[in-house]
Amino acid sequence: MDVLMKENQRSVGHSPASRNGGFFSRYNLAILCCVCFLIPFMWLGADRALLSNKNDVKSWLPDTYQETATFEWYRKHFESDMFILASWEGCTLDSPKLELLSRRLALELQRPEDDPYRFFKSVITGKQVVDQLVTSQGLTREQAIERLRGFLVGQDGQQTCLVLIIDPKAEERWESHFHGNPRKKFLHAVVESVYTAAKEICDIKPEQLHLGGPPVDNVAIDVEGQRSLVRLAIVCGVVGAVMAWWCLRSWILTLVVFSTGVYSAGLSMILVWLTGTDMNAILLTMPALVYVAAVSGAIHLANYYRDTVRTHMSWGLPDPTVGAPGKALRSAFLPLFLATFTTAFGLASLAVSELVPIQTFGIYSAAGILVSFLFLCLYVPSMLQEWPIPEIARSRQTFKFDPGRWAGWKKVGDFIIGRPNWVVAGCVVLMLIGAIGATRIQTSVKLMRLFSPEATIIRDYAWLEEKLGPLVPMEVVIKVDRDKAKLDLLDQMKLVSEVQRAIKQLPDVGSVIAAPTFARPLPSQAGLIEKRTWIVQLRRHREDLRDYWSEEGNTELWRVSARVKALTDLDYGNFVEDIRRQVEPILAKYRSQGVDGISAVYTGLVPLVYKAQHSLLNGLLTGFAGDLVIIAIALMFVMRDWSAGLLLGFASVFPIAIVFGVMGLLGIVVDVGTVMTPAVALGVTVDDAIHFMLWCRHGQERGLSRADSIRFAYSDCAQAIYQSWGVIGLGLSAFALSSFTPTQRFGYLMFAMLTASSFGNLVLLPALLASPLANFFWKSGERIAARKRSRGEVHHAPDLHPHLVADRGEEPAEELVGVGAGSEALEFLGLPAERGAGAGKVSPRHGSASRRPDRNQLPRRPR
Repeated sequence: MDVLMKENQRSVGHSPASRNGGFFSRYNLAILCCVCFLIPFMWLGADRALLSNKNDVKSWLPDTYQETATFEWYRKHFESDMFILASWEGCTLDSPKLELLSRRLALELQRPEDDPYRFFKSVITGKQVVDQLVTSQGLTREQAIERLRGFLVGQDGQQTCLVLIIDPKAEERWESHFHGNPRKKFLHAVVESVYTAAKEICDIKPEQLHLGGPPVDNVAIDVEGQRSLVRLAIVCGVVGAVMAWWCLRSWILTLVVFSTGVYSAGLSMILVWLTGTDMNAILLTMPALVYVAAVSGAIHLANYYRDTVRTHMSWGLPDPTVGAPGKALRSAFLPLFLATFTTAFGLASLAVSELVPIQTFGIYSAAGILVSFLFLCLYVPSMLQEWPIPEIARSRQTFKFDPGRWAGWKKVGDFIIGRPNWVVAGCVVLMLIGAIGATRIQTSVKLMRLFSPEATIIRDYAWLEEKLGPLVPMEVVIKVDRDKAKLDLLDQMKLVSEVQRAIKQLPDVGSVIAAPTFARPLPSQAGLIEKRTWIVQLRRHREDLRDYWSEEGNTELWRVSARVKALTDLDYGNFVEDIRRQVEPILAKYRSQGVDGISAVYTGLVPLVYKAQHSLLNGLLTGFAGDLVIIAIALMFVMRDWSAGLLLGFASVFPIAIVFGVMGLLGIVVDVGTVMTPAVALGVTVDDAIHFMLWCRHGQERGLSRADSIRFAYSDCAQAIYQSWGVIGLGLSAFALSSFTPTQRFGYLMFAMLTASSFGNLVLLPALLASPLANFFWKSGERIAARKRSRGEVHHAPDLHPHLVADRGEEPAEELVGVGAGSEALEFLGLPAERGAGAGKVSPRHGSASRRPDRNQLPRRPR
């Protein structure tokens, strides 16, 4: 025995693992100095990245889309979509406060052309438009109010509002003056100027002033996203630290793990800053995701360190921490790499999404996960090399409630293995029910769904739509070719008026605004002189109609704007088709009368949102399916067995089918936060499943039966899967506390998805492996095991029965643990590895390497 112990000690000093430990003994201070040196730059990068937070829903679709190109064409001719609508209780047509506030804001128009605070192009009130229609267009006051009802005048005929049109050149002046200072945000300054003027001039408090419009929407997204980040940072930090301590029971290791997560999150934000990408409300969740993933990996590596120190102590080494950080990294590298690869690959697949925020989230989250893996492999061993923890080898404190060390895992495993067909059948039934529910999935990227019901912008929109009318525009542009159509301006106005009346008949439309709204009544039977007089007067007031009447070359462009409510569940796809069914018959009637050169263009926020909703669902399906196929194929090569990929794919579909099936059955809408969950969950699910299957193979290689191999894997992986769920699932569930709805939904769906994933890996996967469906898996495994035994790469172990280890509780200090795991795992995967660190080790308790091989030579999961 003494000879064997000395041989093991000699192997410590000459093995590749030891040389890896030597690396950290030489360079740990340099690594830690670099880490400290980069802290100010990390702080600067994170700060600049946060300041770049900018959201514009209209830019969520790529420029290559026809809908996006059409909308940009529309904005080039009609710029009035950048407006702020303001109103308050008591803002009526005869309100003196309305007149005072409009005069105060109109003074902004007198600022010099190069003044960065010249925000507005025009200031309009409902009273001014009513008076204009009365004086210049010959309408009575009642007629003018009726035309503007549901637009600038409320249904009561008294409530009105103030409309501020933002100068298209204002943002360029602002950025030029402040040299792109990220702390000076243009739209935030514009909205704040309205609040300030209302308070100073009219004593209207911010909570009394109700604002709407695209600039207000974008600012609200910025604010809610930023506020969510603060909450997430605090809660995720606390959850990560608590879970680290729960798994490690060491305050020093907890501090190392916590600092690893924080630094990794900072590095991920530096990537955003260095690449010049603007943060958005979706991307703000990325640092918390990277933090949780880094904490999980650091706990994994810390457990390997504990096991390595314990092994050295059992050998009787004077200082059991010597070389332990390097050996722990060598043993943990392959499992950590597999976990990082699967998670990063799942996140990177989001780059194929057609929605820009999801693309950026996928790319930078994947990059952050990879950078955190590199940082983890350098930082944690360096910290443990500089401040070793020899007392970590002592048996850790246990608590009455510790599911990860529950002795009942063996009974659960026995139950599943004893009834695999029934368990698989039950899970298949659940998946079929989920598949039925998934067919009812509905998607949405509606702006108001981004906010919680208590958000200020929701209250403001609800008030404005109740007092004034709907605010979401659906734009129809009637194009009339002057050469082909042969319609004079009066006939064109009649065509536009007919389209306007047809759209107004739709029940979901609140108001329809077009050029006839602001013109004299159209004569029904006009003589030549009357017609010419009417056309001359129309041309004279063309500047007043510039927001609804434009031209492009030889084509007249007439804008018809229909407004729908923002806070309803209107199906935008059906609504766009309803608009077409109202407009196209009118154009067809004119064409049948010999009028050519007329057509309609449908654009605005409604078609954009409809296209985004389809992109969302298509990205969800194609992204998940592509991930699953590629990972399954990769596993087939790794396991040298095609059936392994099929089993993995079946188990990986389980949590997605269950969670999305429940969402479909309950009518929960899939939004931009929901679509990100499968990519993250798939990485964690595949990681746990791969390790479970690897352990089954290793049990089989050591001569265990199919059932005993599954028990062998179950006894170790159950605790690891539970810890993965605790660290990642509970960590990401902190997102559910966000007031920003996509982030909130991402949080509770990740918790649900990872809970279902853990159930699948602890129930469905063992049952699959114990059922006849896995016969090919075990047959190919036996062939591989026989070849390895013939080459002497593994030892047959008839006395290694899982019952001996299922209830092991705390592993005794004298057991040889954790050395050589990376070497044997690499060989198992068909990769080159140096021998020596873990070969021929002897357990003092069993005495013979041939009778009890060290089960911790296998790729271990964190405990």
